[in-house]
Amino acid sequence: MTPRRQDAALIENALQAIEQAMAGSDMASIPFHGPTTLGALLPDEREAAEKIETQVYRDKPEETAIHFCLTSARSLLDVAQTLMMTEGQPTPRERERRWDTLVTHTKKAGRAAYRAALVLADTKRAA
Repeated sequence: MTPRRQDAALIENALQAIEQAMAGSDMASIPFHGPTTLGALLPDEREAAEKIETQVYRDKPEETAIHFCLTSARSLLDVAQTLMMTEGQPTPRERERRWDTLVTHTKKAGRAAYRAALVLADTKRAA
């Protein structure tokens, strides 16, 4: 097995561990509405969704931060795994589509990590 394949196998194991950690916890109860989802809501609905998110984040700051950190890690590991497993010479269109997907995953990771930081900072202010 080549070093790159070995690293990809380690990343796969890490992804499985993250999935298990997320499945075995109360993380399904952590609400999150992305900007696209919120933008599609009516103003009253948007305000209600944001209020629910804020309340849950304040009631469960540790679980919320863990959820967003694991979400971030999972997304970045997906990116790394995809980059490691890419072989051959993709067409320019395939390459562009792949890069767009990787950029999307990387943005998701960054946003999740930022949300974790916001939750932790809010907890620090409340103390």
